[in-house]
Amino acid sequence: MRGTRFIPYLSYIGFGLAALTIMVHFSFRWGIEQGWGIGILMLLSVFNAASLLFTLFWGVFGVLEFALIWKQNQRINFRVRRGAIDAEEHARQIRNVKRSMIINISYLVILLCQLGYVILNWDEIDI
Repeated sequence: MRGTRFIPYLSYIGFGLAALTIMVHFSFRWGIEQGWGIGILMLLSVFNAASLLFTLFWGVFGVLEFALIWKQNQRINFRVRRGAIDAEEHARQIRNVKRSMIINISYLVILLCQLGYVILNWDEIDI
């Protein structure tokens, strides 16, 4: 958090991890279809499972970031009720918080979809 502007860095990192996980998963599936060697498929399978679990563990940071954004929203609303900031500044700060909240919630939705995938395909995840 920098001053009045909150940038959801942890959600951006989470998006990157989710994209990496999806790329590894598709590489693994494509390798099976192409008939790659068993060694590379085993490595891709382990990396796929590890990246799935690591991305899910990274979700804890996404939830913590959601709490920080929510707390920032409450602070801004408290400051406007106290009269510490004017309506124009309040609108600008709330717009920044809403943008961060949308990014974070979209990351959490992707994370929930990934959690559902892991639960439904638990027998494939073999670490």
